[in-house]
Amino acid sequence: MIGAYSDYQKVLSDSIIQMRDQEKMTFKGISEALTQKGYRSPRGFDLSPESVFSIYKKRKIRDDRLNTPPKYRITRLRVVG
Repeated sequence: MIGAYSDYQKVLSDSIIQMRDQEKMTFKGISEALTQKGYRSPRGFDLSPESVFSIYKKRKIRDDRLNTPPKYRITRLRVVG
């Protein structure tokens, strides 16, 4: 699947989602906790609060897009030929 998350991106974004939604941590707190554990951004940079927010926001948008049922339904399709 084009655009699918790598294993590292999946683990990182899952950790961020869990820390933010369940543990109610701030983005700064999340970045500090993950940096202490040795995590870096998917491109190898430090995890700043801004990058944690970006990962969180994009993952939420992606999950919403993938979990939303389709808006259109094809009915009465006829194949001629």
